[in-house]
Amino acid sequence: MKKSLFFITLIIILLPSCIVTKKKYDSLNERNQKTIDSLGYALDKTVYDYKNEKLRNEMLLKRNKSLIDSLTAETNKLSNDTSYLNNSLSDALKEYNKKQRILKETEERLNKKGELIDKLTKEQKLKSEQIDSLRLSLEKKQKRLLQLESMINKNKAEVNKLKNIINDALKSFDNSELNVYLKDGKVYVAMEEKLLFKTGSSSIDKRGKEAIIKLGKILEKNTNTEILIEGHTDNVGPDKYNWKLSTERALSVVDILTQNTGISPSRITASGRGMHKPVASNKTDAGKQKNRRIEIILVPKLDSLYKIMNE
Repeated sequence: MKKSLFFITLIIILLPSCIVTKKKYDSLNERNQKTIDSLGYALDKTVYDYKNEKLRNEMLLKRNKSLIDSLTAETNKLSNDTSYLNNSLSDALKEYNKKQRILKETEERLNKKGELIDKLTKEQKLKSEQIDSLRLSLEKKQKRLLQLESMINKNKAEVNKLKNIINDALKSFDNSELNVYLKDGKVYVAMEEKLLFKTGSSSIDKRGKEAIIKLGKILEKNTNTEILIEGHTDNVGPDKYNWKLSTERALSVVDILTQNTGISPSRITASGRGMHKPVASNKTDAGKQKNRRIEIILVPKLDSLYKIMNE
């Protein structure tokens, strides 16, 4: 490029010399020289600027290339990081969804357990109320039981006391004539036929009447007892006859008690058992004699006990 400028300048200088004077030529030459110098300077500056610009461009290119390389590396790193993060995010989402399912299942189980706990709590409360009710009922029953035990013990003591009083009152009579004993909480006064009646008769002898009146005087003071009078026979004779005889004998005892004591008739029950409740075998005379008897059974009134039991 520098050589081309030189030849152009030379042509411009030579061309006018063919047609101009020396003065003009010198003037023109001087002007051309300035132009050449100016062009040379401009050329040199242009070359210098070009080189500097080229150097700057090369440096800029190099810097840009380095920056591009750095950005490319960073981009690749970011791409890798993005891919890793995407994978991590995907895994995290999967794990999150899994934990959400587990959480939901756990919540459902907890809700079911909560419902079960509520149900159990209600059942527990109901059972607690039932237990409290049963406890109160048990306490009441225990209280009634204690009252019953107390009354039973008191009744036993009174029955034993009555038995002893009767024994003392009738001790003048032989054991072969009458017997006083306890059975099932009752006092039995068993009077044999020979004390009361002649065979086949319902009329009471004087000695038998005396025993019945003595017993009646004791019973009129013990108003807390019911009096059952049962007539019994052996198995000799027709059944109908024995029923009638046992009943008539029981009624004879009732007559003596009601006519000679202050016992209320409402306390007395009379019945004939015939031969159907023997206390001994009817195969022997001794057994038959024991079976021909009057039993006066003294039954304690248990109204208070029944009342407590029915509360």
